[in-house]
Amino acid sequence: MIDINAPFKERAEWLLSRTYRGLHHIDAHRIKWEKRYCEYNHVGDLSTYDYDSLTRLVIAAHDACIRVTVSPSGPNMVKITLWPRDGREGSISDRHATIEQAIETMRAGE
Repeated sequence: MIDINAPFKERAEWLLSRTYRGLHHIDAHRIKWEKRYCEYNHVGDLSTYDYDSLTRLVIAAHDACIRVTVSPSGPNMVKITLWPRDGREGSISDRHATIEQAIETMRAGE
Protein backbone atom coordinates (compact mmCIF):
# COMPACT_ATOMS: atom_id res chain seq x y z
CA MET A 1 0.00 0.00 0.00
CA ILE A 2 1.20 3.49 -0.83
CA ASP A 3 1.40 6.28 1.76
CA ILE A 4 -1.17 8.91 0.72
CA ASN A 5 1.14 11.57 2.16
CA ALA A 6 3.98 10.62 -0.22
CA PRO A 7 4.86 13.09 -2.99
CA PHE A 8 2.46 13.05 -5.95
CA LYS A 9 5.02 11.71 -8.44
CA GLU A 10 5.72 8.73 -6.18
CA ARG A 11 2.01 8.02 -5.78
CA ALA A 12 1.36 8.43 -9.52
CA GLU A 13 4.19 6.05 -10.43
CA TRP A 14 2.84 3.56 -7.89
CA LEU A 15 -0.64 3.87 -9.42
CA LEU A 16 0.68 3.32 -12.97
CA SER A 17 2.82 0.40 -11.80
CA ARG A 18 -0.21 -1.24 -10.12
CA THR A 19 -2.40 -0.61 -13.17
CA TYR A 20 0.05 -2.07 -15.69
CA ARG A 21 1.73 -4.66 -13.44
CA GLY A 22 5.03 -2.78 -13.42
CA LEU A 23 6.35 0.43 -14.94
CA HIS A 24 8.40 -1.65 -17.37
CA HIS A 25 5.12 -2.46 -19.15
CA ILE A 26 4.43 1.15 -20.16
CA ASP A 27 6.09 3.51 -22.61
CA ALA A 28 7.63 6.31 -20.55
CA HIS A 29 7.45 8.61 -23.59
CA ARG A 30 3.65 8.59 -23.28
CA ILE A 31 3.77 10.00 -19.72
CA LYS A 32 3.52 13.80 -19.50
CA TRP A 33 4.42 15.28 -16.12
CA GLU A 34 3.00 18.70 -15.34
CA LYS A 35 3.31 20.75 -12.19
CA ARG A 36 -0.16 19.86 -10.86
CA TYR A 37 -1.08 16.68 -12.74
CA CYS A 38 0.14 13.80 -14.90
CA GLU A 39 -1.16 12.42 -18.21
CA TYR A 40 -0.62 9.01 -19.74
CA ASN A 41 -1.77 8.04 -23.24
CA HIS A 42 -3.03 4.48 -23.08
CA VAL A 43 -3.16 2.48 -26.30
CA GLY A 44 -6.00 -0.03 -26.59
CA ASP A 45 -8.97 -0.65 -24.39
CA LEU A 46 -9.45 -0.77 -20.64
CA SER A 47 -11.54 -3.52 -19.10
CA THR A 48 -12.85 -4.63 -15.73
CA TYR A 49 -12.24 -8.35 -15.38
CA ASP A 50 -10.29 -10.27 -17.97
CA TYR A 51 -7.40 -7.96 -18.82
CA ASP A 52 -8.41 -6.01 -15.73
CA SER A 53 -6.49 -2.77 -16.23
CA LEU A 54 -9.57 -0.58 -15.65
CA THR A 55 -10.34 -2.27 -12.32
CA ARG A 56 -6.69 -2.04 -11.29
CA LEU A 57 -6.64 1.68 -12.24
CA VAL A 58 -9.75 2.48 -10.17
CA ILE A 59 -8.63 0.58 -7.08
CA ALA A 60 -5.11 2.03 -7.24
CA ALA A 61 -6.55 5.56 -7.60
CA HIS A 62 -8.57 5.12 -4.41
CA ASP A 63 -5.59 3.62 -2.57
CA ALA A 64 -3.21 6.40 -3.69
CA CYS A 65 -5.68 9.25 -3.12
CA ILE A 66 -5.48 10.35 -6.77
CA ARG A 67 -8.36 11.57 -8.93
CA VAL A 68 -8.37 9.89 -12.35
CA THR A 69 -10.14 10.84 -15.56
CA VAL A 70 -10.24 8.88 -18.80
CA SER A 71 -10.91 10.78 -22.02
CA PRO A 72 -10.44 10.33 -25.78
CA SER A 73 -6.91 10.85 -27.06
CA GLY A 74 -6.82 9.56 -30.62
CA PRO A 75 -7.51 6.44 -32.64
CA ASN A 76 -7.46 3.44 -30.28
CA MET A 77 -6.09 5.65 -27.47
CA VAL A 78 -7.40 7.16 -24.26
CA LYS A 79 -5.77 9.80 -22.08
CA ILE A 80 -5.56 8.93 -18.38
CA THR A 81 -5.10 12.08 -16.31
CA LEU A 82 -4.07 11.94 -12.64
CA TRP A 83 -4.55 14.71 -10.06
CA PRO A 84 -3.34 14.47 -6.47
CA ARG A 85 -5.80 14.82 -3.63
CA ASP A 86 -4.83 16.02 -0.15
CA GLY A 87 -6.34 13.22 1.89
CA ARG A 88 -9.60 11.68 2.99
CA GLU A 89 -11.16 14.82 4.54
CA GLY A 90 -12.20 18.22 3.22
CA SER A 91 -14.08 19.52 0.21
CA ILE A 92 -14.90 17.30 -2.77
CA SER A 93 -12.07 18.86 -4.78
CA ASP A 94 -9.51 18.25 -2.03
CA ARG A 95 -10.33 14.75 -0.79
CA HIS A 96 -10.53 11.25 -2.22
CA ALA A 97 -12.60 8.39 -0.85
CA THR A 98 -11.24 4.95 -0.10
CA ILE A 99 -12.51 2.19 -2.39
CA GLU A 100 -14.63 0.89 0.47
CA GLN A 101 -16.30 4.30 0.91
CA ALA A 102 -16.90 4.56 -2.85
CA ILE A 103 -18.48 1.08 -2.98
CA GLU A 104 -20.74 1.91 -0.03
CA THR A 105 -21.84 5.16 -1.71
CA MET A 106 -22.52 3.50 -5.06
CA ARG A 107 -24.46 0.63 -3.54
CA ALA A 108 -26.54 3.02 -1.45
CA GLY A 109 -27.63 4.67 -4.70
CA GLU A 110 -26.17 8.09 -3.94
